[in-house]
Amino acid sequence: MACQLALKEWNVVCEAVARGQQIVLARKGGIAEPEGEFELPKNRFWLYPTHFHEAESKLNGLGKKLLQEHPEFVQVPTSPEVTMHLVCEVAEAIYLEDEAKLDASLFEQILNREALHMRYHYRAPGIHILVVRAYEVSQPTTLTPTEAMSGCKSWVELPEALETGDLHPVLAHADFEVRKNLLLSALRA
Repeated sequence: MACQLALKEWNVVCEAVARGQQIVLARKGGIAEPEGEFELPKNRFWLYPTHFHEAESKLNGLGKKLLQEHPEFVQVPTSPEVTMHLVCEVAEAIYLEDEAKLDASLFEQILNREALHMRYHYRAPGIHILVVRAYEVSQPTTLTPTEAMSGCKSWVELPEALETGDLHPVLAHADFEVRKNLLLSALRA
């Protein structure tokens, strides 16, 4: 199955998703998006690693440990090429307006509390919480970004639909379901 849509995310976050350490993506909207608001155009997308706005100070202990073990995750590449190896499916999308429930998502991502709450309050209170099931592709795809793909935006349309090939779930179905259901119970309590 081919997919032409990609969501930009910090390189280190992509790695945490690939390792099964993160099943949540907390999003606001990029300044290049209509009215700066995040929208979910499709429930399936490539994860597009970027270094845009990436900062170690915005990571929790698990994220910082990941960077210490792999400093290459924060090194800005000398080549403009981007390699994508993850396809995500949105299992649940929630617009969270109750800040008191925001901390429940901290256990399923590598952002620290301060960064998450800062995103929540950016422009206006509220944040999109995407619970995603990630899949590794059998053949990673490398592409050279176009001008239309640059800048502060969440979504990029790839020059062409890319075949995802064989997909291998990062987490076993049962493990993902347990984590997803615990998180959703906390967010909806």
